[in-house]
Amino acid sequence: ALRITRQLAAALAAAHEKGVVHRDLKPDNVYLVPDSESQAGERAKVLDFGIAKVVDPEAGEVMKTTTGAIVGTPIYMSPEQCRGGIAMTDRTDVYSLGIMLYQMLSGSPPFVGTGAGDLIAQHIVEQPKPLREVAPHVSAEIETLVHKMLAKKADERPSMKQILGELEQLGPGPRVLGGFS
Repeated sequence: ALRITRQLAAALAAAHEKGVVHRDLKPDNVYLVPDSESQAGERAKVLDFGIAKVVDPEAGEVMKTTTGAIVGTPIYMSPEQCRGGIAMTDRTDVYSLGIMLYQMLSGSPPFVGTGAGDLIAQHIVEQPKPLREVAPHVSAEIETLVHKMLAKKADERPSMKQILGELEQLGPGPRVLGGFS
């Protein structure tokens, strides 16, 4: 999970540096492809930038396409996406990657509902269960990183570049999963 997340964070950090925000990051838009250059023999690729937007460098936020439009997949949408009509920044992708990492580590996303409305409300107002409650094998460092990524306010989330740095510091050793290798 951490190897895949590290690869996704690297790809998204590069996109963010070019001013591109994906806005629909989800498992369906991630493919594992063979890569003989990678230590694991495969590499995670981010696909489908179909609803991606270019950041306005002057304003530091995504240019709006339609006022009030909600864009994305509800399970992986950030609170600002759920509200609609709010300009999104690169921190939108951070939240979605946090949802995916939580799901990879615990076996289920932090929020589940019977429909889009339930999910949207949960993303806006509810805090996810602490990751270690649902995945006790996860280290405190990883739990802290995931919950920073899932901050409700976009400006409280780290950048993708910061996430990548934290993941690289954690490395693939025993610290990552609380003693499991």
